[in-house]
Amino acid sequence: MKRRTQSWIFISAIIGLFVVGCSGGSDNKAAWSPKFYAYCVEMPKVKDPPVAEHAKLLRELGFDGVGYPLWLDEKLDQALKTLDEFKLQPYQLWLSVNVNPKTRPYDPRVPDAIRKLKGHSAVICVLLGGFKAGDPDGIEPAVKILRELGDVAAQAGVRVSVYNHVNNWTERVPFALEVVKKVNHPAVGANFNLCHWLKIEGNKDYRPLLRENVAKIFTVTINGAQLDADKWTNGLIQPLDKGDFDNRQLLAALREAGYSGPIGLMCYGVPDDARDHLTRSMNVWKRWRAEWTK
Repeated sequence: MKRRTQSWIFISAIIGLFVVGCSGGSDNKAAWSPKFYAYCVEMPKVKDPPVAEHAKLLRELGFDGVGYPLWLDEKLDQALKTLDEFKLQPYQLWLSVNVNPKTRPYDPRVPDAIRKLKGHSAVICVLLGGFKAGDPDGIEPAVKILRELGDVAAQAGVRVSVYNHVNNWTERVPFALEVVKKVNHPAVGANFNLCHWLKIEGNKDYRPLLRENVAKIFTVTINGAQLDADKWTNGLIQPLDKGDFDNRQLLAALREAGYSGPIGLMCYGVPDDARDHLTRSMNVWKRWRAEWTK
């Protein structure tokens, strides 16, 4: 009788471990809920975006943050103060950098601006110019510059990410990731911007790239998109409720790869009223998020 009881206790323990393990895996998957921010809201129309107006609207609609230029003057202080008041993070701040050694790489005020970001969840996204796309002559100077910026960012507790932008030196994500590997700095990674990926790569399968490099992809931007489009507005950049690109598949690939960074909503050139198109995209995002957490 004692032996039978001990056997039953052993079997029950094994069953319990199995159940806990299964439920634990399910919980981990359900817990995937990346931060969602809006990027380039009304930027084509407004030289200096109204940060306070944006912050109020984005907070009301449920966004976690926003993307802006990396201002190098008092505008940055004002913007950070406003975003803090509305409990929004500056998840993406972009900066142009010239990797051609014949020119100055960036404004000397950049390091101080990066230091001001301490305490914020910011990624400084660098648009690299100075050479034709993929020109190997840019690699050595780019590595030096990115390590310098990476050191400053690391001290401030933020990160630097190489932006894949059409007609930039790093317009292709695979090349940007090659550069990042050569930089070999923990605070330096790369972007995955959907609209620019589609412009350059078309409908190429992105999943192997994400699986192999997810640890070095620091931020992702998505949007509705028409796969055969060539123009940005009403083509490669639309609200999430438009276009035939399968964003859910992209998000599933990011989730499976273990991506843990923020997801940005690219809004550049969207002609609709900001409240209208942001609300529509947020409604779509909430539906997707509900599916992840079932």
